Amino acid sequence: MADQDDHGYFQAVEEIFVRLRGAPLLLSPADWQVASRWHREGVPLDLVGRVLEEVFAKRKERGTKGKINSLRYCAPAVEAAWADLRELTAPGERSEAAPLDIPSRLRSLAAAVPAGLKERVLALQGDAPAVEAALSALDREMLAESAASLSPDLRVEMEAAVEKTLAALKGRLPADELERSRERLTWQVLRQRLGLPVLSLFSAEAQR
Repeated sequence: MADQDDHGYFQAVEEIFVRLRGAPLLLSPADWQVASRWHREGVPLDLVGRVLEEVFAKRKERGTKGKINSLRYCAPAVEAAWADLRELTAPGERSEAAPLDIPSRLRSLAAAVPAGLKERVLALQGDAPAVEAALSALDREMLAESAASLSPDLRVEMEAAVEKTLAALKGRLPADELERSRERLTWQVLRQRLGLPVLSLFSAEAQR
Protein backbone atom coordinates (compact mmCIF):
# COMPACT_ATOMS: atom_id res chain seq x y z
CA MET A 1 0.00 0.00 0.00
CA ALA A 2 1.46 3.37 -0.95
CA ASP A 3 1.98 5.71 2.00
CA GLN A 4 0.42 9.15 2.35
CA ASP A 5 3.46 10.92 0.89
CA ASP A 6 3.40 8.68 -2.19
CA HIS A 7 -0.30 9.46 -2.65
CA GLY A 8 0.26 13.21 -2.47
CA TYR A 9 3.14 13.06 -4.94
CA PHE A 10 1.10 10.89 -7.32
CA GLN A 11 -1.85 13.27 -7.16
CA ALA A 12 0.45 16.18 -7.99
CA VAL A 13 1.97 14.30 -10.96
CA GLU A 14 -1.50 13.29 -12.15
CA GLU A 15 -2.68 16.91 -11.95
CA ILE A 16 0.23 18.08 -14.15
CA PHE A 17 -0.32 15.23 -16.63
CA VAL A 18 -4.06 15.83 -16.97
CA ARG A 19 -3.58 19.59 -17.35
CA LEU A 20 -1.09 19.10 -20.18
CA ARG A 21 -3.27 16.43 -21.80
CA GLY A 22 -6.24 18.81 -21.75
CA ALA A 23 -8.78 16.09 -20.96
CA PRO A 24 -9.63 13.89 -17.94
CA LEU A 25 -7.86 10.55 -17.63
CA LEU A 26 -7.49 7.86 -15.00
CA LEU A 27 -3.85 6.96 -14.61
CA SER A 28 -3.38 3.22 -14.18
CA PRO A 29 -1.87 1.25 -11.28
CA ALA A 30 1.23 0.83 -13.45
CA ASP A 31 1.46 4.62 -13.76
CA TRP A 32 1.10 4.83 -9.98
CA GLN A 33 4.12 2.53 -9.63
CA VAL A 34 6.13 4.78 -11.97
CA ALA A 35 5.32 7.91 -9.94
CA SER A 36 5.91 6.06 -6.66
CA ARG A 37 9.36 5.01 -7.88
CA TRP A 38 10.20 8.60 -8.83
CA HIS A 39 9.13 9.80 -5.39
CA ARG A 40 11.19 7.19 -3.57
CA GLU A 41 14.22 8.00 -5.72
CA GLY A 42 13.84 11.69 -4.90
CA VAL A 43 12.95 12.94 -8.39
CA PRO A 44 11.90 16.58 -7.84
CA LEU A 45 8.35 17.42 -8.85
CA ASP A 46 9.50 20.51 -10.75
CA LEU A 47 11.75 18.31 -12.91
CA VAL A 48 8.82 15.96 -13.59
CA GLY A 49 6.63 18.91 -14.57
CA ARG A 50 9.27 20.45 -16.83
CA VAL A 51 9.97 17.18 -18.66
CA LEU A 52 6.27 16.37 -19.10
CA GLU A 53 5.77 19.81 -20.65
CA GLU A 54 8.67 19.13 -23.04
CA VAL A 55 7.29 15.70 -24.03
CA PHE A 56 3.83 17.13 -24.76
CA ALA A 57 5.30 20.11 -26.64
CA LYS A 58 7.53 17.92 -28.85
CA ARG A 59 4.63 15.61 -29.65
CA LYS A 60 2.55 18.62 -30.69
CA GLU A 61 5.40 19.99 -32.85
CA ARG A 62 5.60 16.65 -34.67
CA GLY A 63 1.88 16.82 -35.38
CA THR A 64 1.31 13.42 -33.78
CA LYS A 65 -2.38 12.57 -33.65
CA GLY A 66 -4.14 11.35 -30.54
CA LYS A 67 -3.50 12.04 -26.87
CA ILE A 68 -0.93 10.55 -24.52
CA ASN A 69 -2.81 8.03 -22.39
CA SER A 70 -0.17 6.83 -19.95
CA LEU A 71 2.46 8.34 -17.70
CA ARG A 72 4.72 5.47 -18.77
CA TYR A 73 4.99 7.08 -22.22
CA CYS A 74 6.82 9.99 -20.54
CA ALA A 75 8.83 7.90 -18.08
CA PRO A 76 12.00 7.43 -20.21
CA ALA A 77 12.33 11.20 -20.70
CA VAL A 78 11.82 11.93 -16.99
CA GLU A 79 14.29 9.27 -15.94
CA ALA A 80 16.90 10.42 -18.48
CA ALA A 81 16.60 14.01 -17.22
CA TRP A 82 16.93 12.81 -13.62
CA ALA A 83 20.03 10.76 -14.50
CA ASP A 84 21.55 13.82 -16.23
CA LEU A 85 20.86 16.00 -13.21
CA ARG A 86 22.46 13.49 -10.85
CA GLU A 87 25.45 13.16 -13.17
CA LEU A 88 26.09 16.88 -12.85
CA THR A 89 26.75 16.39 -9.15
CA ALA A 90 29.94 14.49 -8.34
CA PRO A 91 29.30 11.42 -6.17
CA GLY A 92 31.36 12.85 -3.34
CA GLU A 93 29.29 16.01 -3.31
CA ARG A 94 25.89 14.32 -3.19
CA SER A 95 24.00 14.71 0.04
CA GLU A 96 20.70 13.67 1.48
CA ALA A 97 17.72 15.62 0.21
CA ALA A 98 16.90 18.63 2.35
CA PRO A 99 13.91 18.13 4.65
CA LEU A 100 10.62 19.62 3.52
CA ASP A 101 10.10 23.22 4.57
CA ILE A 102 6.58 22.51 5.80
CA PRO A 103 5.66 26.05 6.96
CA SER A 104 6.75 27.52 3.61
CA ARG A 105 4.78 24.95 1.64
CA LEU A 106 1.69 25.49 3.76
CA ARG A 107 1.91 29.25 3.17
CA SER A 108 2.08 28.64 -0.57
CA LEU A 109 -0.89 26.26 -0.42
CA ALA A 110 -2.90 28.71 1.68
CA ALA A 111 -2.51 31.30 -1.07
CA ALA A 112 -4.14 28.91 -3.57
CA VAL A 113 -7.13 27.57 -1.61
CA PRO A 114 -10.65 29.01 -1.20
CA ALA A 115 -10.79 31.70 1.47
CA GLY A 116 -12.55 29.51 4.02
CA LEU A 117 -9.63 27.06 4.16
CA LYS A 118 -6.68 29.47 4.35
CA GLU A 119 -6.44 29.70 8.13
CA ARG A 120 -6.99 25.98 8.58
CA VAL A 121 -4.14 25.17 6.19
CA LEU A 122 -1.83 27.65 7.94
CA ALA A 123 -2.71 26.19 11.35
CA LEU A 124 -1.55 22.66 10.49
CA GLN A 125 1.35 21.34 12.55
CA GLY A 126 3.40 18.18 12.87
CA ASP A 127 5.77 16.14 10.76
CA ALA A 128 5.30 15.60 7.02
CA PRO A 129 3.14 12.43 7.28
CA ALA A 130 0.82 14.04 9.84
CA VAL A 131 0.46 17.25 7.83
CA GLU A 132 -0.05 15.29 4.60
CA ALA A 133 -2.84 13.25 6.22
CA ALA A 134 -4.52 16.43 7.48
CA LEU A 135 -4.22 18.03 4.04
CA SER A 136 -5.78 14.95 2.45
CA ALA A 137 -8.82 15.33 4.74
CA LEU A 138 -9.08 19.04 3.92
CA ASP A 139 -8.77 18.22 0.22
CA ARG A 140 -11.77 15.88 0.38
CA GLU A 141 -13.74 18.53 2.29
CA MET A 142 -12.83 21.23 -0.25
CA LEU A 143 -13.93 19.07 -3.17
CA ALA A 144 -17.21 18.07 -1.52
CA GLU A 145 -18.11 21.67 -0.64
CA SER A 146 -17.16 22.90 -4.11
CA ALA A 147 -19.26 20.20 -5.75
CA ALA A 148 -22.25 21.08 -3.58
CA SER A 149 -22.11 24.73 -4.67
CA LEU A 150 -21.93 24.11 -8.43
CA SER A 151 -24.43 25.83 -10.68
CA PRO A 152 -26.86 23.47 -12.46
CA ASP A 153 -25.30 24.23 -15.86
CA LEU A 154 -21.75 23.52 -14.68
CA ARG A 155 -22.88 20.35 -12.95
CA VAL A 156 -24.42 19.06 -16.19
CA GLU A 157 -21.27 19.99 -18.11
CA MET A 158 -19.06 18.16 -15.61
CA GLU A 159 -21.25 15.06 -15.57
CA ALA A 160 -21.10 14.92 -19.36
CA ALA A 161 -17.28 15.12 -19.30
CA VAL A 162 -17.09 12.30 -16.74
CA GLU A 163 -19.52 10.08 -18.66
CA LYS A 164 -17.58 10.64 -21.88
CA THR A 165 -14.34 9.50 -20.24
CA LEU A 166 -16.02 6.48 -18.63
CA ALA A 167 -17.58 5.50 -21.97
CA ALA A 168 -14.11 5.45 -23.54
CA LEU A 169 -12.94 3.06 -20.80
CA LYS A 170 -15.84 0.63 -21.24
CA GLY A 171 -14.58 -2.78 -22.23
CA ARG A 172 -11.12 -2.02 -20.88
CA LEU A 173 -12.11 -2.03 -17.20
CA PRO A 174 -14.56 -4.23 -15.25
CA ALA A 175 -17.92 -2.58 -14.53
CA ASP A 176 -17.30 -2.37 -10.78
CA GLU A 177 -13.92 -0.71 -11.33
CA LEU A 178 -15.50 1.77 -13.74
CA GLU A 179 -18.04 2.73 -11.10
CA ARG A 180 -15.33 3.16 -8.48
CA SER A 181 -13.49 5.41 -10.91
CA ARG A 182 -16.44 7.76 -11.29
CA GLU A 183 -15.69 9.74 -8.11
CA ARG A 184 -12.00 10.11 -8.95
CA LEU A 185 -12.84 11.39 -12.42
CA THR A 186 -15.47 13.75 -11.00
CA TRP A 187 -12.92 15.30 -8.64
CA GLN A 188 -10.42 15.56 -11.47
CA VAL A 189 -12.87 17.45 -13.69
CA LEU A 190 -13.96 19.62 -10.75
CA ARG A 191 -10.36 20.69 -10.11
CA GLN A 192 -9.96 21.58 -13.78
CA ARG A 193 -13.17 23.58 -14.03
CA LEU A 194 -12.72 25.52 -10.77
CA GLY A 195 -8.91 25.73 -10.69
CA LEU A 196 -8.69 23.92 -7.36
CA PRO A 197 -5.26 22.73 -6.22
CA VAL A 198 -4.36 19.33 -4.86
CA LEU A 199 -3.93 19.89 -1.12
CA SER A 200 -0.59 18.17 -0.68
CA LEU A 201 2.91 19.19 0.37
CA PHE A 202 4.00 17.86 -3.02
CA SER A 203 1.57 19.77 -5.25
CA ALA A 204 2.82 22.40 -7.66
CA GLU A 205 1.06 25.13 -5.65
CA ALA A 206 2.88 24.11 -2.46
CA GLN A 207 6.26 24.53 -4.14
CA ARG A 208 5.77 28.03 -5.53
